Amino acid sequence: MRSVSMPRSARGFTLIELLVVISIIGVLIALLLPAVQAAREAARRAQCSNNLKQMGLAFHNYHSTHDTFPPGYITKTETNQTNSPETGPGWGWGAMILNDLEQKSLYNAVNFSLQITDPGSKTSRTAILSVFLCPSSTGGNGTLTLNNASGTPLTTDLSPGQYVASAGQWEVEEFPAQNNGIFYRNSRVGLRDITDGSSSTMMAGERSRNVADATWVGVIPSARVCTNPKWSIQKCETANVMVLGHTGPSPDQRWVDVPNYKGAGPDDFWSLHPGGCNFLFSDGSVRFIKESVNPRIFSFLSTRAGGEVVSADQF
Repeated sequence: MRSVSMPRSARGFTLIELLVVISIIGVLIALLLPAVQAAREAARRAQCSNNLKQMGLAFHNYHSTHDTFPPGYITKTETNQTNSPETGPGWGWGAMILNDLEQKSLYNAVNFSLQITDPGSKTSRTAILSVFLCPSSTGGNGTLTLNNASGTPLTTDLSPGQYVASAGQWEVEEFPAQNNGIFYRNSRVGLRDITDGSSSTMMAGERSRNVADATWVGVIPSARVCTNPKWSIQKCETANVMVLGHTGPSPDQRWVDVPNYKGAGPDDFWSLHPGGCNFLFSDGSVRFIKESVNPRIFSFLSTRAGGEVVSADQF
């Protein structure tokens, strides 16, 4: 007589087993997310570094043509006095190198004799270019509004940027016409003037919008730029800090603002890369300078002819 086998009942997960599986998945995700975020930030930092490398090539192409680096920005003044009010046009170093950044059409659209705020400059001042934008910066990449000291808008459609040229140690607002770096008002500094060595003299660095706005376009006369309303330090300065940065010390500032300094103002270098900022040097190289850098060394890197000796292992 043949025996009849009874069907086996399907066995599912118990509640405890299900909770264990969910817990394991949660732990794996928790371990994976930081790695994913770190990988994304590494890619953003590499793109940011590449932007600066492109600028370095453009600076040197400009130098090959003109035997000098471009001015920090160009402007006339009401009088010959150093701190006389500026009258524009105000176009900055970023506009000067457009032709060398493969932006010939935009470069040709710039009329360097017109004010940046002139209706005829609208195409140029509103163009948003990815090469001037660091992907790690926050706050969006929309156009900027600039007001004068009384709050009257001077422009509402200025293109943003997240890189500023190095003016040197001295405060940009206090020393617009002269500084000990490479870029300042109407500057004409060439490699021949960088006696400290091109590999140890900074040309440009980052400034994220979480601290203050910057632009590649240039300087709007009489405009004021302030730190982000959410930033811990509330300070406003002249609009030339939108294209230039400094390190300190300065006659009115005896300290040095290292990268990512928590008390940074609108004229300093800052990034959202963990631990420091990318900087372009005069030899065309790009290096990541840590926020833990010796302040004196960081300050020395901003001078073109200070006579300081800085070795590569010091930063």
